[in-house]
Amino acid sequence: MKPEIIFFIKINVAIAALYLFYKVFLAKDTFWKSHRLYLLLSIAVAFAYPALDLTGWLQQQTPVQHIISNYLTLPEVVITPEEKKIDLLPLLFGAYGLVSIALISKIVLQFFSIMKVRISGSRQWVNGIRVIAVNRDITPFSFFGNIYINPASHTEKELEQILAHEMTHVHQIHSLDVIVSEIACSLCWINPFVWLLKNEIRQNLEFLADHQVIKSGFDSRMYQYHLLQLSYQTPDIKLGNKFNVSPLKKRIMMMNQKKSGKPSVAKYLLAAPLVLSLVLMSNAEVLASTAKQMMQQQDQLTTQKTAAVQQDNKEKNVEVVVANTKENGAKFTATVVYDKNESTDDPLFTVVENMPIFPGGDKALIKFLSDNVKYPAQSVKDNVQGRVILQFIVNADGKISDVTVVRGVDPLLDAEAIRVVNAMPAWTPGTQRGKAVRVKYTLPINFRLQGDDKKTEGVISINTPDGKQPLFIVDGKEINHEEMLQIKPADIQSIDVLKDASATAIYGEKGKNGVVKITLKEKKAQ
Repeated sequence: MKPEIIFFIKINVAIAALYLFYKVFLAKDTFWKSHRLYLLLSIAVAFAYPALDLTGWLQQQTPVQHIISNYLTLPEVVITPEEKKIDLLPLLFGAYGLVSIALISKIVLQFFSIMKVRISGSRQWVNGIRVIAVNRDITPFSFFGNIYINPASHTEKELEQILAHEMTHVHQIHSLDVIVSEIACSLCWINPFVWLLKNEIRQNLEFLADHQVIKSGFDSRMYQYHLLQLSYQTPDIKLGNKFNVSPLKKRIMMMNQKKSGKPSVAKYLLAAPLVLSLVLMSNAEVLASTAKQMMQQQDQLTTQKTAAVQQDNKEKNVEVVVANTKENGAKFTATVVYDKNESTDDPLFTVVENMPIFPGGDKALIKFLSDNVKYPAQSVKDNVQGRVILQFIVNADGKISDVTVVRGVDPLLDAEAIRVVNAMPAWTPGTQRGKAVRVKYTLPINFRLQGDDKKTEGVISINTPDGKQPLFIVDGKEINHEEMLQIKPADIQSIDVLKDASATAIYGEKGKNGVVKITLKEKKAQ
C-alpha cells in the first residue's frame, strides 16, 4: 500500500477516534473553552501525528521490544508473479481530489460573498460597537473582526443581545475554528466523523457566545425567546458565525444546564493515552521491525548447527544453472562470490548488541525485495512456490557475502533469491561493544502463486567454473550425473555446495572437483 494512502488512513482513523472520545466522555459537561481547545487539537493532532517519527526512541526501549516480540510479527516478503492490471488508483485519487477542490472552492466563494456584503454595507457604530450595517434582510453574523447586521430589523434590546453574542465570536476569533473545520472537511470529506466534528465545533462556539451573553447580565428567558423568534431565518452565508445557528433546542438546554463540577476536568487527561496509542500505532512498522529482528535471531540460533559446515567453509565462484527440458536454451543463472576470511581476529557473530540494518530500515528492505525479486517465468509455468530461507554475512564494512540457502524450494526460486540478496547495497554493519563486526543474517522470501497452473517437468545441472563434474550426493547417497538429471526441481528441498579442502576433507579424492549435496523433500504417504 502506498505511503500516501497509509498517511490518509491514519488521519481519518485519528479523527474518528478523537471524535468518539469527545462524544462519550466530554460532550455533556459545560467546559466550553476546554471543548474548543480539544476540538481544535483533535484536527491538529490527526494531521500531524502520522509524520511523528519515534524510531530512535522506540529502538532504545527494551520493555516495548519485549511486548512487541510477544504480540507482533512482521510478515515475510511475499513475491507473486506480475499481472497486468488496470491501475485504478490514479483515477480514484483524481476523483477524490476533484471533490476536495470543489469543497475548497466553495469556501473561497463564501469568503467572496462576505466581502461583497462588506462592500455593500456601511460601517456604523451601534451601541458603541463598530458593525457592518446592511440595508436588507440578513441573519446577524460575524466573521473575524466584523459583525454584519441590519439594525433596522431589531429592537434596541435585541441589538444588545445580538451584539453581546457576536462580540464573543469576534474577541475569541471563533472564525478561525470555522475555517479550520471547513478545510478539514474538504480534505477528508469521505469520512463522516469529520463532518460530525465540524458540527460539534460550530455548536460549541455558539455555547461559548450564549454563555457570555447570560454572564453579561441579560435575562436568559428573554434571550432564548429572541433566539426562537429568529429561528425561521435561513443563514445565507455559511462561513460566518450565525446568531441563530441550529440546533436551538440544544443551545437552550445547555444554557439551562447545571455547571459541571471541577472533578470533571480530570476526564480530559484520558485523551493523553489515546493520542499516545495513535502515535505508537503510527510507528507500528518500527515496532514490527524490532519483532522481526528478534525472530530472526531465534531462527539463526535454530539453524546454526545445520549451517556449521557452510560457516567454516567459504565456496567461491559457484554457478547454478537451471535448464528446462521443454524449452531448450532457456536458462536462469546466478553466480555467488564468497569472500574467504579465516582470521580469528575477525570473528563471525550470530547475535550482537546492534544488529545490521538495511539502508532505510526493514521497511526499505521489504520494498527493495518487492521491487527487485522477479518470479521466474518457468516456475510460474511449473506452478512452483514456497519459502526460500537464505543466510548471508553482513561484513564489518556493510557489504554482503557468503549467501547460502538454508532451506530451498526450487533451484530457480533459490537462485533468484540469491541473486537479489547479492545485489543489495551496503548495510549499516552490526556492532559489538562499539566495534563493527561480521554478523550472520537470516532472511525468508516467500514465492507464492495465485491459482493453479499446469506443472511442467524440469531438470537441474550444477557446474563448476572449470567445467568438471562435481560429486553428487542426494539424501546422503552418491549418484551419477545421469541420475542427477532425472531429479525434478520441485522435489528439491535444499542444495549445499562444498569445494576445495572442505570437500576433500569429507569425501576424499572424489570431492576434488567439488561436492553438490541435495536434500529432497519428504514425500507424503499415499
